[in-house]
Amino acid sequence: MRYFGVDWYPEQWGMDHVDEDLDMIKELGANLIRIGDFAWDRFEPEEGRYDFTFFDEVIERAKKRGLNIMMCVPTATMTSWMYRDHPEIMNVSETGYVQPFGARRGYCLNSDFYRKKATELAYCMGRHYKDEKAIVAWQVDNEIGHEGSDVCFCDTCRKKFDDFLRNRYPDIEDLNERWGTSFWTHTYSDFDEIPMPKPSFTAQNPSLRLEWARFRSESTVSYIDIMVKALKGAGVTVPVCHDFEGGTINKAFNPFDVAETVDFVAYNNYPVWGGQRAPMSDSDICFTVDFARGFKRDAIWITESIMGAQGHNDIGYAPKPGEAKKWALESLDHGVKSLIFFRFRGFTKGAEQFCFGILDPDNVKRRRFYETQEFFSEAKQRPFEYPKSRVCIVYDYDSKSSMQIQRQSDAFSYEQECMKLYNQMYRRGMNCDVIDSKADFSMYETVILPYMIIMDDGFRERLERFVSEGGKVVMTPRTAWKDRDNNLVFGKRLPVDLTDITGCMIEEHEALLSGVTSPCDFDGKEGKGYIFEELLTLKGGKKLIAWKDNQFGDFAAAVENVYGKGRCYYLGSSFDEDTLTRLFDLILN
Repeated sequence: MRYFGVDWYPEQWGMDHVDEDLDMIKELGANLIRIGDFAWDRFEPEEGRYDFTFFDEVIERAKKRGLNIMMCVPTATMTSWMYRDHPEIMNVSETGYVQPFGARRGYCLNSDFYRKKATELAYCMGRHYKDEKAIVAWQVDNEIGHEGSDVCFCDTCRKKFDDFLRNRYPDIEDLNERWGTSFWTHTYSDFDEIPMPKPSFTAQNPSLRLEWARFRSESTVSYIDIMVKALKGAGVTVPVCHDFEGGTINKAFNPFDVAETVDFVAYNNYPVWGGQRAPMSDSDICFTVDFARGFKRDAIWITESIMGAQGHNDIGYAPKPGEAKKWALESLDHGVKSLIFFRFRGFTKGAEQFCFGILDPDNVKRRRFYETQEFFSEAKQRPFEYPKSRVCIVYDYDSKSSMQIQRQSDAFSYEQECMKLYNQMYRRGMNCDVIDSKADFSMYETVILPYMIIMDDGFRERLERFVSEGGKVVMTPRTAWKDRDNNLVFGKRLPVDLTDITGCMIEEHEALLSGVTSPCDFDGKEGKGYIFEELLTLKGGKKLIAWKDNQFGDFAAAVENVYGKGRCYYLGSSFDEDTLTRLFDLILN
């Protein structure tokens, strides 16, 4: 069954408004309400004392109107009694600043006490509601990692990072060798000497920083995993999800690994947020939806779809008439099976007073109410069809992390570069999947590898087999420069061990900073290279784009190479849109 509904917060308004709200929600054409998201103090007003009476009554009244329920485990915000009795649970920044109580997500993901209370809450909620037929899905936590909360430098994280490293390396000598700690006299005698990579006069060891990124990811994965298992252990049999937020591609965790812990993926779609002058482009919006769909390569829910203007302190752009409806309808074409609008009514108090929903606090049904009603009517008539794609973009968490640790150019953004490549398919009306680097890509015709600076032998072998059997691969600058320890490779020409596939080698290279471009020539038409300038020597490949008037000499900027039955396209720069479009005309035929 498909569900279309609203995010509703009855605990903020009290029982006096419940019947009126549910009648209007039913009038909208909704068949589901999402509740409980930030209501921990309702479920556990005092430590160890659980009270379900309020939401029991809410659910009973919703059931009388034929509404289904998505129940949320509200661990994204803590109770005041928890902070009062256990202030050690709070997140600590890299500069030592301890998060105060009163905002959202102030806790450390590795706090043993917070994990204990979160799983106890999940278990008790699951046990209480496991037989409630109206509940068709569960959500654990909310927008994990939002506002940078997936990174913490507290003493607990320090100890657990130590344990993490001990489990990854056979001994300290192996770590010293692989990290190259002889540089700058950083040789360690024991694991407990290894620091967390806090700000320093100069850059910390890239191997240390990549392991820290992996540790942060594992911290997030295990946190979500224990709550899902608590629900399942309590007897919950309906599907459990987590709702990822829009900036997930830049978070300190691998979303593909987090997604393995849940039954399905939910995503919160915010094309515009407070302080933005304009919304994201349609292409970029669809990229974020397809990125979330790729976490499990299955249909997803959108659990928060924007309807009104949004912001905590600054607001900015408000969706124009029909615009929010258009964004919601377009998401249905990208693998979204069920959709929920945020929120039913904006609240008059608290930090989200300026997060406007379907209704304003005046409680008057106006344009946004009827636009939502129109969407529900149209959406229910559209059959769900999962998108089929011939092209995929490969996301590699280690490579993304490595490129964030050492950007090399201040103009580089992993997210923006992925979106730029995705736009080439979007503008042609082609579906494009975004998949994990561990996933099988043999069923695609074209595989795009954005800035995959770390490439292991296993992936390289899969890639060689794919191309030799007739596939096409597109590589970008910085492909296969480093090993799994985030180090450059001694005695190997770049890109490492890929010359046969690419038909080229990197002879010279330069990082182009913001505002700096390098001219190039594509079939007599001048273009520009941005961010990186890799000067390529042909080793069997064909020059597609040439660097123009380059002081290093006469080199290729993009190369096409036939390998077995397939082809490889190596791009030595992030080209201007016109040049990139002409290049993808060739690649995608």
